[in-house]
Amino acid sequence: MRLLFVGDLFLGGDAQRNEIGKIIHSKAFWSADTKIANLEHPISNHALCADKCTLFTDSSAMNNLKQMNISAVCVANNHIHDKLDQGILDTLAELDNAHLGHFGAGMDDSHARMPWDINDEICILGYCDFGHSYLNKVQVASHNKPGVNPLRLESILRDLGELRDGKKAILFFHWGREHVWLPPVEDIHLAKRLLEDDRVLMIIGSHSHRIQGYIRHNGKYAFMSLGNFLFPNFFMRPPAQITYPNTEEAGYLTTREYHPVFALTYKKWPAVCRASIMVDYDTERSTISIHPVYQEDASPTIIDLEGLRRRVVVFWVFFLSGVYKSPRPVYATIALLHHKASIYWRYAKIAFFYLRSLGMFETPRYIIGLLSYHRKRQNPGNSEK
Repeated sequence: MRLLFVGDLFLGGDAQRNEIGKIIHSKAFWSADTKIANLEHPISNHALCADKCTLFTDSSAMNNLKQMNISAVCVANNHIHDKLDQGILDTLAELDNAHLGHFGAGMDDSHARMPWDINDEICILGYCDFGHSYLNKVQVASHNKPGVNPLRLESILRDLGELRDGKKAILFFHWGREHVWLPPVEDIHLAKRLLEDDRVLMIIGSHSHRIQGYIRHNGKYAFMSLGNFLFPNFFMRPPAQITYPNTEEAGYLTTREYHPVFALTYKKWPAVCRASIMVDYDTERSTISIHPVYQEDASPTIIDLEGLRRRVVVFWVFFLSGVYKSPRPVYATIALLHHKASIYWRYAKIAFFYLRSLGMFETPRYIIGLLSYHRKRQNPGNSEK
């Protein structure tokens, strides 16, 4: 059996105007026996939504999900509660009605902990991290409240302990910081600790919205983040909630970041967030391979990367994986510096967006005039008469 794990999946935005069969052009994707993805949003017709940056679709998104022939989805992520408790329940009901597997979140904690069985020997368990500055506003399931299965070592070991003898688990994690190449050092340490457990077969990660490398330890792999598989462009309304305009309004701004806005804004992903890897696991041969894919900028079209672009992505994954092998103090320093640089660079791009939204970069004439004014101040005798 060929298991194919793909990265973050969002079926809203521009994807709602397209048929999945016409926008996913990947031989590896369509030829897999079993496909598993991270469903990064609730599917609900419920009107209310959380007071946060939100992602969601209505029930029409199920048509595309079924057309993808996805076998199961991980619903343990920080957006599954964007339509509040009812959104979680609606999503689970939609998946059940479509006979699609799901794991990692549930109507209560016991439901959220339930594994999804691939076959008699292998199952998948899903978890979402929480309680960090980079992963907050996450609702953890309790005995009387829907939510996600918490990503904590004690919770994982408890769930592994309930597997029957001989059964192996693939762990699907939603963890780490967004928009970075290097995961937190604590996540690398946790991955190695779990790969030493005989009951763990592999770890698949998501959340960073870009490709990260892998950990190879004890003869097994932890892929820290697969990146965005299908994450179309979408509209946002203030403060940062996804919206679906009835008509395509003119005059809206475009941003490459995810941040509060003050008017209708079109969210597009930067190039580094449109590349992802699919992990192909052959259960009979116990072999693993990766397939780089890319989402086009103007439309949610997915293509297999080939030639030079494929080699670049494969090399980058290999290079990052080598960096993860650095001694812990060295890696922690590198990861912290990378994280800080990413924050400042992102803030700079957001600041530029806000200045542009105020009209300061509306036309080249403004910039030319500003430079001309500066030259005149520097050389007052050369001003025109």
